[in-house]
Amino acid sequence: MKTNKLTGNLAALFTIIVWGTTVISSTKLLDGGLSPAEIIICRFLLAFIALNIIYPPRLKFEGLKRELMYAVAGLFGVTLYFFLEITALQYTKAANVSVIFATSPFFCGILSMFSKKADKPKLNFFVGFLLAITGIMLITFEHGITFDINVKGALFAVGSAFAWGLYSLLTKTIGTYGHNVIQTTRRIFMYGLIFMIPTVFVYDVNFQHIRLLADTEMLFNLLYLGLCASGICFLTWSHATNSLGPVRATTYIYGTPLVTVVFSLIFLKNQTLTFQLFLGAALIIAGLVLSVSVKSSSKKSRKRR
Repeated sequence: MKTNKLTGNLAALFTIIVWGTTVISSTKLLDGGLSPAEIIICRFLLAFIALNIIYPPRLKFEGLKRELMYAVAGLFGVTLYFFLEITALQYTKAANVSVIFATSPFFCGILSMFSKKADKPKLNFFVGFLLAITGIMLITFEHGITFDINVKGALFAVGSAFAWGLYSLLTKTIGTYGHNVIQTTRRIFMYGLIFMIPTVFVYDVNFQHIRLLADTEMLFNLLYLGLCASGICFLTWSHATNSLGPVRATTYIYGTPLVTVVFSLIFLKNQTLTFQLFLGAALIIAGLVLSVSVKSSSKKSRKRR
């Protein structure tokens, strides 16, 4: 059991580290001429193909109820999350969106109250949430708070946070089916790609842009997003939610802005270490540790009874 929890925490940490660095690859691809919609479609198509190559055995149809669960997970965790985030960025600043998305653990905690199988959040979860959000705001708005949020942008950002919180809960349920995680993740990606088809007519998608991938740097960044950030990380995230529970796993989302800042400090050298950054990092870590301890505290109380 302890080993399973350890690997779950390591999987969540690895996932957040990778996702915290994807902004670099996404920026490179956007600067190279690809649209956000093209990047999302290509990265999940690549991930879907890779998972088929790694583990070819097909997942059999086991009834409409389970198939519907895969479809809903693909709709919320792949299609809606990414495209709601894209739309939010068209109306409000990226800093505002990142802070709002950091509320996804809160949504996961609230939604878990309506689930019979998920662990229910305790007081320390909500205290940890407040600490982490404060730290994230200190880091995000280091040069002054400019919270001039467009209402539409805010609503789309909240929608993306809600979508990810729900997806994390769904993966916990899917994990109880007893199938190989590659098979279930691949089935989720399949439905996510199906739901993406209408977006081709709504967003800026130009199939001729495939020629841009002849550039080595462009191809490398797309492969990183598709194979690592999508293919591998969705597998490790599923393992994290199955091992830790969706409420505890999603709290690692708090660390994404921190990873981005650390990455910028070390590799991009476009960030300077200030007291505000240090304080923000300390609050995020404190909030994460406090929130992650939610399950262990509930176990202790059961033993005392």
